[in-house]
Amino acid sequence: SGLALWSEVFDRGPKELLSVQQAIVEKVASLVLPDTEIEMAEPATLDATANELMLLARHYDQQVRDRQEVDTETLLEAVRLYREATEADPTSALAHSRLASALLYLGDIEAAEAPIFKALSLDPNLSEVQNTLGEFYWVRGMPEATTAFERAVELNPNNPDALTNFAIARQLNYVTFEKDLAEYYRHALEFDPLSLSRHAALGDFLGKFGRAKEVRPVIERIERLFDDAASYRAIAWLKELIGELDQAIAWTIRARDLEPDNHDHVQKLAALYAAIGDFDTALKLEPEPGIGLLFRMRRYDELIDTAEFLMIEYPEDIDLRYLLAFAHQATGQFESAIHVLGSTGLMESNLEEDARSVAEITATFTLINALSGVGTSETVELARSIAEWSNNGPWWGDIYWLALYKGCVLAILDRDDEALQLLARMKETSRIPWNPESRDQYCLQRFVDEPVYQEILDHFDQRRAALRARLPATLAEFGVEL
Repeated sequence: SGLALWSEVFDRGPKELLSVQQAIVEKVASLVLPDTEIEMAEPATLDATANELMLLARHYDQQVRDRQEVDTETLLEAVRLYREATEADPTSALAHSRLASALLYLGDIEAAEAPIFKALSLDPNLSEVQNTLGEFYWVRGMPEATTAFERAVELNPNNPDALTNFAIARQLNYVTFEKDLAEYYRHALEFDPLSLSRHAALGDFLGKFGRAKEVRPVIERIERLFDDAASYRAIAWLKELIGELDQAIAWTIRARDLEPDNHDHVQKLAALYAAIGDFDTALKLEPEPGIGLLFRMRRYDELIDTAEFLMIEYPEDIDLRYLLAFAHQATGQFESAIHVLGSTGLMESNLEEDARSVAEITATFTLINALSGVGTSETVELARSIAEWSNNGPWWGDIYWLALYKGCVLAILDRDDEALQLLARMKETSRIPWNPESRDQYCLQRFVDEPVYQEILDHFDQRRAALRARLPATLAEFGVEL
């Protein structure tokens, strides 16, 4: 109404900034909610130096998290500043928690353990502490992660990090959703509206659930709010999710033109050209193809040679293991595929609803294929048992994902008619499925001569051809060139 209820002048020095904030909050809360018992949260720190260090560290930290590739140098600067904040105020649970979170993002799990448990000992009821605890459990593959994320949301329903992490954990673990998980992502965005990563997370969720119409407004908002290479790459990924690969290529070229020395943009361009079936251009961009490009081009023997060498250096990389195992089963080396996946604990994590990435989930289907491909009574029975468990569990995602992988499960169970009926629904998707997954899974080989299956493959080949034909006009419209 414009009626003034209260005003007061606070005259303080710069060292009293934190205490005067607390005084104003307490005064306003008592006036606005006079008949309510209010539990006032303690300030994160009363040390001005620690507060300033945390603000600066948070700035660098967020810069890194808004990009698809990790800027190690900037992240190390954030770690340094967070560490100095913990030294300036050793009693600040928030400072220790943020230090731990940055270390986890850096990949230094061992170094993160001390600060997260120090933060937990200082204030276990701080939402940010529980969220970082969840991140620590998550990278360790521990089922307590989701519980910690849920606790973080309970402690502060407006904590955007906790909202996003809780939604991701629920999504990956096939939990039956009591409400639309998009609301968690939207709520996080409300409280962090200038974060590119929040927009990208919402768009990613909607795209993976086949909600293309809802992805487009997210893209439009990113275009309005941001104008840098990171935002161009985010838009490119969302365009890829809704099947507009020609525009995904154009946006990635824009990112490359802004950052010509960033080879990650070039690798992504190569992958996108491979996705539309233009392998010649893909190889011009990446003359010595990595395993991702080898996978998209279905050059499995080369992939196996490269991946086995990389496994020595990165034995815990589940994405690497998945691609290597897939290549083994695609070339009929089923026992090798089982060996690659045998020590990952994939089935345990899925049975305990603790999957941490899409790669873990797809690797489980590769394991089912490999077991079935070995062909002994024991391995076939185990494959059918896992397939039956999977078939009865909750399913989510875009119709392409549902149709392809549930169709595969039904094939393993010898329910071929049902499998073909479901596989035919892949044509309803706006996405362009990866050729290796739709052609080279063992479970699909029984359908090679089936007209329904061939019609599916032809449908997507035609869509790729249409994208290749449309691409020159799209690049001209965007004013870019390869």
